[in-house]
This record gives sequence, C-alpha cells and structure tokens, in this order.
Amino acid sequence: MRRITLQRLPGKRSGFTLIELLVVISVIGVLVALLLPAVQAAREAARRAQCTSNLKQIGIALSSYENAHRVYPPGRISTYLKGNGHCWGAFSQVLPQLEQGPLFDSLNFQMNPEPDAQSDSFATVNVTGTATVIASLLCPSDGGPALVTVGQSLYAGSNYSLSAGSGFTVAKQPKPSTMPRPNGLFYEDSTIAVAMIRDGLTQTVAISETVRSSSGAPSNSSGLDIFASDPLSGYAVPSNSHPLTSDQDYLSICVEGKINGFRATRGVMWAYGDPGQTIYNHRRPPNDPNLDCRGGLPHQTNLSDPWKSMTLNVTSRSRHPGGVLSLFCDGRVQFVKNSVNRSTWQGLGTLDGAELISATEF
Repeated sequence: MRRITLQRLPGKRSGFTLIELLVVISVIGVLVALLLPAVQAAREAARRAQCTSNLKQIGIALSSYENAHRVYPPGRISTYLKGNGHCWGAFSQVLPQLEQGPLFDSLNFQMNPEPDAQSDSFATVNVTGTATVIASLLCPSDGGPALVTVGQSLYAGSNYSLSAGSGFTVAKQPKPSTMPRPNGLFYEDSTIAVAMIRDGLTQTVAISETVRSSSGAPSNSSGLDIFASDPLSGYAVPSNSHPLTSDQDYLSICVEGKINGFRATRGVMWAYGDPGQTIYNHRRPPNDPNLDCRGGLPHQTNLSDPWKSMTLNVTSRSRHPGGVLSLFCDGRVQFVKNSVNRSTWQGLGTLDGAELISATEF
C-alpha cells in the first residue's frame, strides 16, 4: 500500500496577520468607546438613586422631629459658650430620627461641637462623636474624603445643606436692623412650624446638596493657596467685613473685592451649624460658576453682637451632571437643573414669599 504524505504548501501559515490584529484591536476600541459612557451613566444613575434615598431618609427624620416637637430643628443653635460659637446644627438634633440614637446620646450639647483654644479641656469631649461618619449624609457621587481636618481635629462631613432662604442673613435678629430676617426653613435658633410655611410644603425646599471640601482648614492656614487652585471648594472671606445686604454688595465685596482668606470647609462638619458648611441660601442658581462668599464679621469673632451681621451668598452644589437634588418640605426629592430661572430658585427657598411658581419651571 502506498503511503500518502500531506505536505504544507509553502507560503501558507496559520494565525493572524498584523493588519488583521490591528483591525480587531480597532474594533474593540470602538466598542469600548461606545459602551464606556453607557456604563458610566448607569453608575451615575445608581449613585443618584442612592443620593435620592438619603435625602428621603432625611426628610422622614425631619418630619418625625416636627411631629414630636411641633417645629423643625433650628438651623444652628448659638449660646456663645465662653465666647465661642457653640453652634450645633440641625443634623445633630435629628440623630435619633436618623437611627443614630447612640451617637446622639454620646454628644455633650452643653459643650462646643469642636474644641476651641478659648475653651477648657472638656471641649474635646465631642471629638469622637463629631468624627463619626453617617452614611445617609454622604452622596456616593462625591468621592471626597469622609474625614477632613479642621483646626487640629478630624470631622465627618455631609453632602446635604440646610436652606436659609433667598436672603443673606442667618441671624434671627440681624444687624443692621434694616436687613430682612431670614425667610427660609433653617437659620440661627429658628423654630419654624408647618403652619408658617404659607407657600406650601410642595413649593418650599428644605435641604439641597453641597460638595464636600477635601482640603479642610488646618490650623494657621489662610486657605488662599486652595482658593487659587479650586475657588469653588469652599467660601471666600473678604477683607471688607461689611455684611452682604444686596447682590451689589456680593459683586463689589466678594467678586470684585480683595479676598483675605478662604475656608475650604464646605460640608466637612455635619454636627456644626454654619454658613458655608451646613447652611446655604437660594440667592444664586445651583452650581453657579461664581465663588461662594461669607460677609459680615471676621471669621474668628465669636461674640453675640457681631454675629448678628453674619451673612452668606453660598449656593447649592453637587457632583451630579446638570443640577442638584433638593428635598422639599413635603418629603419628595426632585432634581433641579442648573438652568432653573433665578427668580424661581429664589422663590423655592422662601416660606411665605407668595411667589407664583409652576411645577414646570423647575
């Protein structure tokens, strides 16, 4: 029998050619380029859904607090303990309603929420509690650190800020006396009942988002280096200590004036009730490109009378593309676009401004 031997013909080789390999790589690259935005969008949608859920939990907590006390918690509690701020914020008051009862019990509300050089050593009693991270106060779209240094201590932050209304002051009895009182839900020693929200619970924002600063405010830092690189990561402290009483004041003092310092403390202390940290206003639309600013008293002046001139122009900000999530007084959460009409946004911040706002305007 004759044996048949198969021989490979010359020039015939198995495998890919370089051109074929390049084509395959190009196709894969195109597919990745097409799929990546969709994957990122899906991830952002999931993060936004979690952020919405957080705000709804806060809304339930506020409602429970109001049912128990017949008023909403104060935006900031100020007793000027030993000349210091002693400014506990609203989030510290609703801890039991946020299922943080043990944390609430661990805090000494007779002392400052933060240690201060002018206080006795017992002021450090709250250091552990105020450094406790609360998951429901953090938006997953904000990848900043959960703990940030302020002074010489670490503090846990919050991505949700309290609305002081559309005005500039947070003082219950502002100075000068010609300045209108706050017209929002949260301000210094506020005691707002549901009946006082005459614009309607569905037309009044209680809380909106804020972006947490990652730099903080270590001791002996003016923050101007941070301001130069990221002017929206906190709020400016102008050299002119005149309170902000109008939009023109904001332009001349903050935008066009000299900035003396910068506090990269936006959203870094959930326990504290402070303009720029846990309190914002509805003066400018969400994510406004202009800087945020605090006017009035020098930052470290903690006396009762000068505090009456404390003012702010700090808007709501978020890491979500195109706008911010806002919690309304009726408990619903709605995404408000950056393009919202300025007067509409201001009207949503007031309790009884009698503005006519259509549901299609925001």
